[in-house]
Amino acid sequence: MRKLKLAIVGCGAVAEFFHLPASKLTDKVEIAVLVDRVLPRAQELATRYNVPSVADDYQAIAGKVDAALVALPNNLHAPVTIDLLRRGVHVLVEKPMAFSIAECDEMITSAREANMTLAVGLVRRFYDSSQGVKGIIESGILGRITSFDLREGGVYRWAVATDAPFRRDISGGGALADTGAHTLDLLLWWLGDYETVDYYDDAMGGVEADCEIHLRMRGGVTGIVELSRTRKLRNTFIIRGERGALEIENEYDPQVSLTIKGQDFLLAGRVAPRVKEVERITHNGWPVFDAFRRQFDDFADAVLSRRPPFIPGEEGRGAVELIETCYRTKRLLQLPWMTTSAAMVAEEALT
Repeated sequence: MRKLKLAIVGCGAVAEFFHLPASKLTDKVEIAVLVDRVLPRAQELATRYNVPSVADDYQAIAGKVDAALVALPNNLHAPVTIDLLRRGVHVLVEKPMAFSIAECDEMITSAREANMTLAVGLVRRFYDSSQGVKGIIESGILGRITSFDLREGGVYRWAVATDAPFRRDISGGGALADTGAHTLDLLLWWLGDYETVDYYDDAMGGVEADCEIHLRMRGGVTGIVELSRTRKLRNTFIIRGERGALEIENEYDPQVSLTIKGQDFLLAGRVAPRVKEVERITHNGWPVFDAFRRQFDDFADAVLSRRPPFIPGEEGRGAVELIETCYRTKRLLQLPWMTTSAAMVAEEALT
């Protein structure tokens, strides 16, 4: 069976802790080149994972691989992806897809014109639990969905190598642009598009550590999303319907709890995987799960069989559009320790 020859462009933490270990679990992808402007970094990872070639310029991979995983800082997602697509390289781009809807649309157009595959790395859609929740909602077990309450947060502990996550010009934002891209993508996937949004965060010129999003979906469902890099939140997603409610822990293999109205019992358990769980690998405490293998397998199959990927660019843009709307309409998040006068000064400084 032919394997997809893949380059990983960007050798940061997500490549080291997730993509490279996961690539060892699939027989559909061969990592042929690692690209990083800090060549010793690429060389070190290539030695550890037996990758045969390294480069410090992504343009050098054209003609040597079938596809590329773009895992660069967020501000480079769009320009590098567009250039690679035009050079005849299929692309799986990490989340968030881009900084703006305009960039997303240019990426989608470039893929279409070049007849290349463009997939977006919103890996949580590959979780059994995420797919199980979507199935439960669509089955009608909960009845008409009425509200949602999504809380995700903890003290920031990502193993950063640079200051990029804390620079708006590079990352595009803080908690919202980071984990929020995953959370909002799941929300839109489960419940459809949004109608109105009220957004609040604590950024005063930098990137936000805490934010709240109040949404009304097109079907009339209302709810809140809260994200934090400073506090451990409830870390569950709650979906309420006329007949019952669903609560999902925010982790890879979460407990899912189903409450049926009028019944005094709770159904709780884990969504059974469709296939036997493959080996799990950990590196410095960070797990790499089967979802990343599924993402690789789906992308490889999409490229080799010329079918759309599970998450094409047209769907990856949804979370970017909502994030862009949030930042454009932001208001100051009222923090418990902030006096009224201090809040007024901060609001004036932002206008």
